[in-house]
Amino acid sequence: MNSDSPIHTLKFGDFALLFGTTESDVATYCADLIKKFDLRYQFFQKEDRDQIILRVIRKIYSSRIPKAGAERQSDWEQGWTENLNEFVASNYNVEKLIPKYFKKNVPARLNLDYIMTLSPNFVFSYTHVYRTWLFRKYLGGVQNIYEFGCGPAYHLSYLSDMYPEKRLFGLDWAASSQEIIRHLAERHGRKIEGHRFDFFHPASSFALERNSGVLTFGALEQVGKKHGPFIDFLLKNKPEICVNVECLHELYDSENLLSYLALRYHEKRNYLSGYLTALRRLEKRGRVEIIACHHHCFGNLFDDPLSYIIWRPR
Repeated sequence: MNSDSPIHTLKFGDFALLFGTTESDVATYCADLIKKFDLRYQFFQKEDRDQIILRVIRKIYSSRIPKAGAERQSDWEQGWTENLNEFVASNYNVEKLIPKYFKKNVPARLNLDYIMTLSPNFVFSYTHVYRTWLFRKYLGGVQNIYEFGCGPAYHLSYLSDMYPEKRLFGLDWAASSQEIIRHLAERHGRKIEGHRFDFFHPASSFALERNSGVLTFGALEQVGKKHGPFIDFLLKNKPEICVNVECLHELYDSENLLSYLALRYHEKRNYLSGYLTALRRLEKRGRVEIIACHHHCFGNLFDDPLSYIIWRPR
């Protein structure tokens, strides 16, 4: 990294562009956080940028890259068990619920370029600002919030602070996830219930309460093309709003180098495929209403996992 490279910092206008909204909207929901965090960064010079691109290409063509799917359940069980053990050992410190995939002192993708962050916690801080805006803007009007694929429940813990009056439900296929939620309810008095849920085989006996919102945050990537059962489940249960923060391959531009590389990485990992297309088809048939959809140009070195589609069954 060239130390002479200019230092930039994310401002309200940058967040508005990245979130697909207005500066006043950003200021309304998360001005306090933006002022609180160190969000400085530098762009890479050509030689360093080329090395990152080579690293991404080698990753895409690696024969050892893991693929998403039902067979990876044990990996997620192991990962959330690690969070569970640290949570208990720390006397139930909720900061131990932050997933391990939030790396420190790492490069990131920003507006289809690569940056080096100056704060070790830049990626998590940015994501925290984003989820604050998203949760306040779209989930404030429902009484019950269901997060599907909730993992170590770090979103639910935050939602319970934001909306202490609401009922929260955490659903995941890993038993360790439900154990974390049990501790959150018993040790911290959070209004959260944990349930087992399998995207590939949703239990027909499980039903959503009325006046409910649905959240997924990087969880649907694991289902690949097999999102039909979950969409059918949502159409049957008719939540007031569905907030999906996911890698949406339909939003990538194959004529842009970094966007094209992200698309190839997405395909190599067998991530979520056709979900947005399926919802658009359902909208044409009058079965759903798409409220908002946006390609969020921020992420790790390999893809943009924070894009969103906001919709509701009709």
